[in-house]
Amino acid sequence: MHVVLLNARRRRIASALALVAALGALSACGQNLGKSNFARTTVAAEAGSGGEVPSGDINDPAVTPAVMRTIDPCPLVGKDVLSSLGTPEDPRPSLTSFGSCRAKVIDAGGKELSVSVDIGASTYVSTNGVTVTAVEGLPQVERKAKDGKSCEVGVMTLRKPERGMSFSVTYDGGDPCATGRAVAAKAVKSLHASPAKYPSTPGTLTAVDPCAAADTAVLNEVAPHGATALTTFHSCDWTPGSNPRISIGFRYGLPPEERDGSKKIQIDGVTAYQKVGRGSSAECKVEWQHKPWVDDQVEIANVIYQNYDEKKDEVASCEKAVKIAKSVISKLPKP
Repeated sequence: MHVVLLNARRRRIASALALVAALGALSACGQNLGKSNFARTTVAAEAGSGGEVPSGDINDPAVTPAVMRTIDPCPLVGKDVLSSLGTPEDPRPSLTSFGSCRAKVIDAGGKELSVSVDIGASTYVSTNGVTVTAVEGLPQVERKAKDGKSCEVGVMTLRKPERGMSFSVTYDGGDPCATGRAVAAKAVKSLHASPAKYPSTPGTLTAVDPCAAADTAVLNEVAPHGATALTTFHSCDWTPGSNPRISIGFRYGLPPEERDGSKKIQIDGVTAYQKVGRGSSAECKVEWQHKPWVDDQVEIANVIYQNYDEKKDEVASCEKAVKIAKSVISKLPKP
């Protein structure tokens, strides 16, 4: 009799200990409330996202390269766009690119997140760890960092080459990819409605196709049998393969001057600055001010000649770069 009662008591104690252990395990696997960001912002899905991923060429008239190069990127990450994520700061435009802008937000829990947009960025899908969906009829490419704290969400607007606009989000207090998708969806909706554009001032480089900025015959003299390849919406390469390569690009920044080894030259009455590369192969960059931009900044055009099969020779490589620059200067719209 005593043995039976003792065994029953042991069973009740064992069951109680098992229950305590199970509760402990659940607590260990669940959220650590002591470290939780309680007032975390919820990112709602934007209408128009999802659907079948489009294939083939992209023929959306709202996102052609001619349109995309005129888009002002800062309103795409402006306060009205990011206000649903928390308290945003004023967006900060890039100091060197027509297509880039960055903004920061403090979410409801006090955590900081940053969002940057790059119009004209590569949107390659042929790599591992890429999620491809659709947003308003356009392919959307998503890459999440291994640490889970940052994500790139790209919206493809051009298939060949794969280019579009990329949103890079860093967010330690929430889901950076969900945030990127929400911002990207608002951006595409804006592009399909009435996007903010740069002022259409006379002669501005924001509206110039870089792949049509130099005479094809002159390009062929310097690099025979080449072809153009858009690298961003404001830059283009001409090359018969991978070498030699001529790059033509437009940006804004402080006025060029003689610094860091650059030399002042004159090209058809335009003051320009040439500089050879630092390596042992042929490379020369020529750049010049095209017109005023904002405040003390100006619009800048540049030409770069590179040939890894030729040895470094300032005179020879810069003569080729200047020849292309002369052609570009003659074809650019006058301010």
